[in-house]
Amino acid sequence: MVALEQALKARFYGMDKTVECMMLASLTAEPMVMIGPPGTAKSRLTRTFCDLLGLIGGEEADEGGQGARRDERYFEYLLTQFTEPSELFGYFDLAKLFDPVHREFVRDSSGMIQKAEVVFLDEVFNASSAILNALLTFMNERKFHDRGTVIDVPMKLLFAASNHPPREEGLGAVYDRFLLRSRVCNVSADAETLGDMMAVAWQATHAMLEETDTDFTDLLGRLDTYRLDVDRLTENGALRVEETDPLFHRLADLVTELRRRDLSEMSNRRLAKFAGVMVANALLRSAREAAEEARIGAADLKVILDYGLDAEDDSTVRKLTDHLMGT
Repeated sequence: MVALEQALKARFYGMDKTVECMMLASLTAEPMVMIGPPGTAKSRLTRTFCDLLGLIGGEEADEGGQGARRDERYFEYLLTQFTEPSELFGYFDLAKLFDPVHREFVRDSSGMIQKAEVVFLDEVFNASSAILNALLTFMNERKFHDRGTVIDVPMKLLFAASNHPPREEGLGAVYDRFLLRSRVCNVSADAETLGDMMAVAWQATHAMLEETDTDFTDLLGRLDTYRLDVDRLTENGALRVEETDPLFHRLADLVTELRRRDLSEMSNRRLAKFAGVMVANALLRSAREAAEEARIGAADLKVILDYGLDAEDDSTVRKLTDHLMGT
């Protein structure tokens, strides 16, 4: 994961935090949404990630659009208010419906979202209520309800992008299911930053991805193994929550302030899920630092400030970060 993280950071200037969020989403299988103005490489980052995993080809990663799908393991779609469920889940096969011998009402699901292991939905909050209601079941249960039939889906990772947070009240349920939120912005307009960004962007546009010593094509399978290991270690008592850990005092202070300042309600569900994100962050952090052991600390609680807030307030977040880290 650290090698993949480094490869993506080298390709995308100023997106280190978003890349790190993507690594956490991959380890935990939690949905992630990138929020930022057009032109901030949200889509291209996702496609490059999939390119490194062997899900799409390099040219497809650059071109994007619906043609970026290479096989059924990857599904991408740009959502609008006019997108119909059939565009995601497949149309019904009219030939079979009107077959005089074997008349069937069958959906052609080849290449559709319910067949994919990695899903990317662009402008996700533009979708209609019908689409969003179907996505809720996908995100919560990894299941597809098709005319009374419940179908398990192989989706392992769900990434989404939007130019803005949801503005309509009815979108709150879907937004809440995106445990991880990464804000993406344009770089600052100073000479050094602009020069660095344009140099990296030129290389990314006109040169192939640099070869790495690591093969990422089996990463999805290895991520499954990681999550099974977490379950196994928990079952045998090797991995557990120490209720009396002093770190819970810092967590309590943080959650209290987030609620008081209306930055996030931090529901029980979100807090419980962030436990897995903290574990993943501690492991990644120890791997980056070549530490002998991984232990959750204040730096791992910070993922809530980095990726878990409902609203933006940079000044308040900086103050809360300083307090959390004891600086």
